[in-house]
Amino acid sequence: MTIYRSRAPVRITFGGGGTDIAPYDKEHGGMCLGATINRYCYCSLRIRKDKVIKIISNELNTIRTYRSFEDMIKVLENKKNGNETLLEECVKIMKPNFGFELYVRSDISPSSGLGSSASVSVATLGLFNHLRKRGWLTKHQIAEHAFKVEEEGLKNLGGRQDQYAATFGGINLYEFAGEDNIRINPINARKDVLLELEKNLLVVSTGNRTKTSGEVHKEEKEHGYYTSPQKVKELHKIKQIAEEMEFCLREGHIGRFGELIKESWEYKKSLNPKVTNERINLLIETSLKNGAIGARLMGAGGGGHLLIFCQPNKEHIVAKELANLGAKVLDFSFDFDGLQTWEVK
Repeated sequence: MTIYRSRAPVRITFGGGGTDIAPYDKEHGGMCLGATINRYCYCSLRIRKDKVIKIISNELNTIRTYRSFEDMIKVLENKKNGNETLLEECVKIMKPNFGFELYVRSDISPSSGLGSSASVSVATLGLFNHLRKRGWLTKHQIAEHAFKVEEEGLKNLGGRQDQYAATFGGINLYEFAGEDNIRINPINARKDVLLELEKNLLVVSTGNRTKTSGEVHKEEKEHGYYTSPQKVKELHKIKQIAEEMEFCLREGHIGRFGELIKESWEYKKSLNPKVTNERINLLIETSLKNGAIGARLMGAGGGGHLLIFCQPNKEHIVAKELANLGAKVLDFSFDFDGLQTWEVK
């Protein structure tokens, strides 16, 4: 018996978040700088001899069984949209003509602010793509399908940086020109710069968000956050910071890079004051008082993970102080592989 497996990494965002969302990306051009880390969403699949489909989600603690692909589609049509059907929406796009058992688990819990839902979609789509005899999807197409799962299948508004990061991996500057017009620019930085960056960074969990990223982005769009002149100016500045961050990595200006993380957070709060709360403010203030140069919340806001850039040899002090406040530091290193698929007997 052959077991088919896949994995896709989650991402951390350095700067530019929000500029990848329509209509800003098409009208002004979006730009995001980010990296993937060695925390993954895993999928395992076993082909059945019948048409039965069984989907097992470790994170949601659910097992859903369908008599056939057609039966699954009927259930989807009669079900309200929600993140709990993300895996079914991926299967729907790939249209498998066989029965199977799909098991999915993640190193990162949902609503983490690290793009875990996109990583689940990419890993699932990549796994079924691995099984195709012909008509394989390119990485670009896999990322686009993963975006459509969120936008069309789950009705979650958002940008494309998560899906492209999970698919391609590495440290990249992403340029968004509207719809699927995306350019991926790998960062050409010296190895010692990347090692120093990895050493000085902390990724810290503040706790899960009370709202999904799609819900946050929907509220932002309803309030004109991506169209009003003042908000567009703030998005311009967020994009400029991402561009300067890329320059700092190329030239090895690590200290300035840390300062830009702090600046990007100030503009993110200005764009939408609801992205933060008392606990997030406390954790960021504590980190800055104990040796951090810059800190910001990743994701749409309201909870999830902080990205903290520390002064040299101060990261352990910052981590200890945040742990005293109940925050959990996530050990990580950068991932440069992106989506991976393989088989085992």
